[in-house]
Amino acid sequence: MRDFKGLLLVFGIILMSNSWLKAAPANKENLGFETGNFSGWKGYTWVYRTDDPSLSTDRVEGIVNGRHTIMSDQTAYDENTGGGLKIIPEGYKYSAKLGSVQKGGQHQSLSYTIKIDSTNALLVWKFAVVLQDPENNHEKYEEPRFMITLLDENGDTIPDCTNYDVYATDARISGFQTYYPTGSNEPIVWRDWTTVGANLLPYYGQTVTIEFMSADCTHKNHYGYGYFVLDCMPLIITVDYCTGDSKATLSAPSGFSSYLWKDAGGNTVDTVQNLLVDNPQEGEMFICEMESETGCSVTLSSEIARYEQEAEFTAQMLDCFSNKVKFTNLSTHTRGTLTYLWDFGDGNTSEEKDPVYKFKTSGIHRVALILYNPPSGCIDTLYKEVESFSPPLVGFKGYTTYCPGAGTELVAYGAFSYEWSTGETDSVIYLGAPGGEYWFLGRSSEGCVSDSMYFTVSEEPDWLFSVSGDTFLCQGTTGFLYAEGAVDYLWNTGDTIDSILVYKEGNYRIAGKNARGCSKELEVTVTEVPIPDIDFTLSAHSINSRHNSVKCSAVSADDNVTFLWDMGDGTITNTPRFTHYYLETSELITYDVNVTLTNEYGCGITKSTYVNVDLFVPNVFTPNNDGVNDYFMSGYDLKIVDAHGVVLYRGLDGWDGYYKGKKADPDTYFYILNYTDAYDGNRLKRGYITLER
Repeated sequence: MRDFKGLLLVFGIILMSNSWLKAAPANKENLGFETGNFSGWKGYTWVYRTDDPSLSTDRVEGIVNGRHTIMSDQTAYDENTGGGLKIIPEGYKYSAKLGSVQKGGQHQSLSYTIKIDSTNALLVWKFAVVLQDPENNHEKYEEPRFMITLLDENGDTIPDCTNYDVYATDARISGFQTYYPTGSNEPIVWRDWTTVGANLLPYYGQTVTIEFMSADCTHKNHYGYGYFVLDCMPLIITVDYCTGDSKATLSAPSGFSSYLWKDAGGNTVDTVQNLLVDNPQEGEMFICEMESETGCSVTLSSEIARYEQEAEFTAQMLDCFSNKVKFTNLSTHTRGTLTYLWDFGDGNTSEEKDPVYKFKTSGIHRVALILYNPPSGCIDTLYKEVESFSPPLVGFKGYTTYCPGAGTELVAYGAFSYEWSTGETDSVIYLGAPGGEYWFLGRSSEGCVSDSMYFTVSEEPDWLFSVSGDTFLCQGTTGFLYAEGAVDYLWNTGDTIDSILVYKEGNYRIAGKNARGCSKELEVTVTEVPIPDIDFTLSAHSINSRHNSVKCSAVSADDNVTFLWDMGDGTITNTPRFTHYYLETSELITYDVNVTLTNEYGCGITKSTYVNVDLFVPNVFTPNNDGVNDYFMSGYDLKIVDAHGVVLYRGLDGWDGYYKGKKADPDTYFYILNYTDAYDGNRLKRGYITLER
């Protein structure tokens, strides 16, 4: 199987090396924050104040959290732009944020140093800027600021048009937008993501540093910060024109705002980044004039040429035990050079021409040879089945026990062919009852043989599988069924857990599998049970201190039921009929009475009533100073009236049988009594009391 893909360049800037990339550009470790941190980057922080120079500080090296920040939320937007600026540009996993909304003259920088070669001569960065505009309150040099500078290996500024320096009121590159945060009259000026590319080929073989700097205003009240990402690539026009192509695609480098393609005669062809050429002719020349958003211009040229290469190799086992294979590369090409990438199919690769590789597993492997043909980008990929062998790595997978009524499948691995004691030679064998002793071995295609492996196949032991729970369901209620003993469950309700909620009667089936995969099925019937009914009576719902007994009676038409009375005073009994005496009647309270009926399945019903303790008023009293019944209804609001309507007594202390200091005659008198009942309600009693002496 072959894959062809290509890149080719003959360009107008002469390169000083024949070192080309096969895949990703070299010399750019964590340049674009691929590791999610600032590894390889150098950070500085300092404070510069013009309103109070004593608060200024020297530059301090080191990454400072909050001032140097890796942004990782690819869905987030900057709130200080009204949600207009995405904090990570499309196509990137991370970005760096330089600065923050903290104010006070904070300045910070991040820099990266890279040695320039043919693989990274085009440095491309994307940046976005957020500056709080002090408008007319500051000199320009005191405003929030963002700056990008290229430095040579001596630390001197490279006079390149990609250098960028912008203050809050001086957006040298067009495209800034203005946003007024809620409740603020000071604008935020911000620039969306902008792409810039720098041609560093003049510094081939030297180190170049790119430095990003953000700054607050040099007073204390306005902030400035920015975001950026960075990448590098060869400064070339790539031409996709390889074996079998009928069209060529010329791709100019990214990082420029405009592209102008011309043919060898200077005629304009197109203004796109990627130019499609129909019926390409080898030797045909194209020129691309590119300009970045900073006004920098670069001109590159390329010549169309077809590169043809063919990947081929052989593989040979070194022996019958080491699992090592020697690969011999037989690839060919028509021009350029060849580089190689071997993929051994187990996560390991090699860039050697003729590698010797020790595989992790024995047997057949799918190996790929990816052939690169620089300076083009044409690629040819060849896949082959390759054999290795090591007896300790030959074996089989599968259970050596089988489920009752079924069998077990064993799958051999690690060899080219296999032999089982049953006479079968396939890699897969199916064994079942009655089981027994077996052996197995593997062979390579070149005659290598593994040791014989002996094993026993037997029936899987029986295992416990059961269902318990609520098989009787009281009407209107729910219950649970519980299964245990398996590792996988499937109920006829569709549930796949060990317990289910049941809310209606019916047959419930469950299938379970143990760790071996053997299955059992069980069925349980859930029956709905009606709620029993009860009828009960009390002989009285009101008692007092003199009459404190209540006759209780409960009956039911249902069989096999039990009664449970709760009289509200701590007395509980299961007797259907009885007389109860309330001992605490000195206070006017209410006793809540409940009677519960339960059938043999635990289904029950509870009904409730009450018994009130009322005030006892005697109808005779004898005020003869013998200490017994000398006062009538002391402690209550009492009024006594004789037969002529004369009020003999009114008060709370109780009537002592006197009127105006003299003993009242033995007679019958009328009383009016006010009191508070058990529910804190005002009650009135009227009646007659007989005074005897």
